[in-house]
Amino acid sequence: MKTASAKKRPAKTAHPLSAAELRLRVDFGAYGAIGPGKIRLLELIGEHGSISTAGRAMKMSYRRAWLLVESLNLAFREPVVSTQRGGSDGGGASLTAFGRNLIARYRAIETEAATAVEENLRALGNALAKKPPAALVAPPKRRG
Repeated sequence: MKTASAKKRPAKTAHPLSAAELRLRVDFGAYGAIGPGKIRLLELIGEHGSISTAGRAMKMSYRRAWLLVESLNLAFREPVVSTQRGGSDGGGASLTAFGRNLIARYRAIETEAATAVEENLRALGNALAKKPPAALVAPPKRRG
């Protein structure tokens, strides 16, 4: 029989690094894919009205951002982003109704998937070692 004076074991708490998270990518085969990066780029285009500004916010070149937008516009029957050429008023970009719908559907899939795997992710996160392996913390320096 245990008494009140018996030492209690500390409760097992969640791992401090239990950041096991689901990263979702929807693959369309030859048409490409959408994932968190492209979706964030679209969200930023919607916020800023500019592919260039959205790209800079993600630390990517205008060309890279433009190529990603163009790949999305070509992959679907309807454009995702509409653009206006620059000029005295400057150019611009805006999400189409389909682009806004694409973001909403991706975020809905992401939310549903995260809910479905929440318990398993928590279990995997709690199973992590106390400290990450050194090889993952600081990659070896290249020689030569």
